[in-house]
Amino acid sequence: MTSFDFSNQNHIVFSILAIIIVVLIFLLLRYKTIAFLKERKVKKRFERGNKLELQAKSFLKSKGYTVVDYQSTYQHKYRVDGVTYTSEIEPDYIVKKNGKKYIVEVKSGTSAISVRNRNTRRQLLEYDYVVENDGVFLLDMENRNLQLIEFKPKGEKRANKLIKAIIILAIIGIAIPYWQVKVAIGAILALAFFKDRF
Repeated sequence: MTSFDFSNQNHIVFSILAIIIVVLIFLLLRYKTIAFLKERKVKKRFERGNKLELQAKSFLKSKGYTVVDYQSTYQHKYRVDGVTYTSEIEPDYIVKKNGKKYIVEVKSGTSAISVRNRNTRRQLLEYDYVVENDGVFLLDMENRNLQLIEFKPKGEKRANKLIKAIIILAIIGIAIPYWQVKVAIGAILALAFFKDRF
């Protein structure tokens, strides 16, 4: 019968524990390094965005706009189930040109510079709704591109539908020779018109 060598077993256990500790230290250092690099990248992007945002003032002046306000806070009230809430928005610039007042949102990067980016579009739509203005601009400072963004109001959509319906019914009324049908179509047009007014 052979005896079991306990000293070798301790060496094996110690080696396994050492390997586990080294792997854990490596994973921890890797995680910390990745987190540090991400944070540094975000910080650089933020600093670059701030720098471009400040350069936007000179750019807007070169285009003939007068800067009226910079990052002022506007309050927006809304109700949810009868309870009033308030949120704050902070457009980058309020500018004037030829007696008109515009909101300017400055963006940099790759995706936020496009109105196709849903977060950018929602932000501009909220600014347009809350702040009295004659237009909303999206300023892409990466490419020095100033775009006027126009949102179609709900009332205009309804008015366009009504006008189309009136034109169709008027054409039908002209094409039909019977005066009774024309009177009926006229009554329908009048009802449709006054229904939207009241």
